Amino acid sequence: MSALFRKDAPESLGSLANIYPSPTSLPPLSLPDSPASSKPRRRPYRFSTQCATVDNPDEKDQYGSSSVPIYQTATFKGIAGRYDYTRSGNPTRSHLQHHLAKIYSAQYAHTVSSGMAALDVITRLLKPGDEVIAGDDLYGGTNRLLSYLQEHNGVIIHHVDTTDPELVVPLVQAGKTAMVLLESPTNPLLKIADLELISNYVHRTAPEALVVVDNTMMSPYLQRPLELGADIVYDSGTKYLSGHHDLMAGVVTCNRKDISEVSSHSIGLGIVMTFMIANWLRYQRSWQRFITLRFLFIA
Repeated sequence: MSALFRKDAPESLGSLANIYPSPTSLPPLSLPDSPASSKPRRRPYRFSTQCATVDNPDEKDQYGSSSVPIYQTATFKGIAGRYDYTRSGNPTRSHLQHHLAKIYSAQYAHTVSSGMAALDVITRLLKPGDEVIAGDDLYGGTNRLLSYLQEHNGVIIHHVDTTDPELVVPLVQAGKTAMVLLESPTNPLLKIADLELISNYVHRTAPEALVVVDNTMMSPYLQRPLELGADIVYDSGTKYLSGHHDLMAGVVTCNRKDISEVSSHSIGLGIVMTFMIANWLRYQRSWQRFITLRFLFIA
């Protein structure tokens, strides 16, 4: 067993040295020996470090470029069979998606042309007769899309105040509820929903239902709903993720391969981002250093 003691008082303390604990005046602090076979656990990187670390082991540049190359091409020669057409895949976009998945705590990420395009991809998982539980304070575009689905696609929409979980509970029914769509904070009234509590209840009551969270108002810097139990998280990269001034973008993230594959097929319709660069904007604040992402479209 090993023991830890405080060091002797430095001479510079002068008269205070008399009250400084010496090794003999303190009981030893016993610590268990580490197993010889164990390896030290590496601390996870902080969010700012993850933002600044853009290496992707699956997308190594052939020339070792320290910045992400822009593959400004519509077609590829099909070498190794990975890329053939930018609509279905582009190395620059793949690199960006890998990086976004990392900061969203996701296994999969897809980038599209706008936040509404992201939601459109997600709602393609619904079929006629499915029931969706959504908040009573939603982004205007979200409301319009849900209204269209209800009127033309036979999807049943229930609007409820999601700040009160007791109002959500009676609407969740196994075999009927297909999706619970949450915003927290909401746009525009900034209502807050208990994402973890609602996610847990939905998964217990209706295991097939998907909990979808619009994380636009928080960005992954302040909130990562996948860590709270959500199945799908989407974000309008137009707003806080990029700065809300010079581009349009959308992000869809999840941890389930089956959901990711459906999203990939929908994205193949052509609502993907074209050529882009992933840049890092560093904003200095008096109380923190905030690193965010910026996507620059090059058409």
